[in-house]
Amino acid sequence: MTVGRVAGYAAFGAALIYVLLKVAWIAGSSFGITDMSGLSRTDWVANNLSTAGLGIVGAVVALATVRPWGKRIPLWLIAVPMWVGAGLLAPFIILMPAAAIFEAAGWWSPPATAPDGSEPTLAPWTFAIVYGSFIVLGAGLTIAFPAYAWSRLRTAVRGTVGQIPPGATHPAQVPLAWTAAVLAIGLAVVRLSWAAGVTAGLRPGERDIWLRLGDIVTAAQVSCAAVGILVLVHRWGKDRPFALPLIATWLGAGGMVGTGFLSMPTILAGDRWAPTGQTFTSHATSTFLTCLAGAAISTVTLFLLVERAAAIHQRLVGAH
Repeated sequence: MTVGRVAGYAAFGAALIYVLLKVAWIAGSSFGITDMSGLSRTDWVANNLSTAGLGIVGAVVALATVRPWGKRIPLWLIAVPMWVGAGLLAPFIILMPAAAIFEAAGWWSPPATAPDGSEPTLAPWTFAIVYGSFIVLGAGLTIAFPAYAWSRLRTAVRGTVGQIPPGATHPAQVPLAWTAAVLAIGLAVVRLSWAAGVTAGLRPGERDIWLRLGDIVTAAQVSCAAVGILVLVHRWGKDRPFALPLIATWLGAGGMVGTGFLSMPTILAGDRWAPTGQTFTSHATSTFLTCLAGAAISTVTLFLLVERAAAIHQRLVGAH
């Protein structure tokens, strides 16, 4: 069995464990929960239904990378959830090991519950199950998906950045890519300023090392999307492997769109919730702008890939 297949099955197992825990909670089990007083049962079930659904999608995608039927289904059915899922999971590969180090060193400890009672009090080991599943799923898909994608997309992704000249939509790609990239860099600057101690857009209070690291990782992720799309559109570094800026753009934009659209429903519903330390206004504004920039970068990338694949195919046909 190849490394890619082992990674795919490991990712499937991790997603399955996560889903089973969520199903148990939806069914009313108190497994791993020490206190649910003051928590709305309806909200609890709704939240777990949505996250269990994401886990099921992750399990199906992981299995599709290693089973024969995965190569027979339309590519977009795998590519779209993988694009968003990889972007959402990539930060956990850095954040979760860092959390373990911070906790072992006594620099930080995970909150057992939300200060307003909107979340249950969980046993510490549940964090290991939930976030451990994220790490294994993210790492597993990171290994398994490239092999799967190569078998179906090798024509479009191999070669160098400058191998194919700009296509018909290039005049539209340039302004859209630059607008989105500038917006993404602006969002990165805001997050880095929070990590450095700036308090604009934040609630009063100390911002611990965990939140500051999250700011840095988020800034790095959106910066990858910004730089990656400009490299692809302008063919900077023409001899550079095309896959490198594509992966940077994919992980960055996927995370931007995924994070944004997970938060937008609660914002549009009038829920005033915001991540720890952020004001609702800064959260809502940054979420909207993140969605906008991520969607624009993703759109440009899609057009660029389609044109590249068509041009390479035409060359191959012409050569024969």
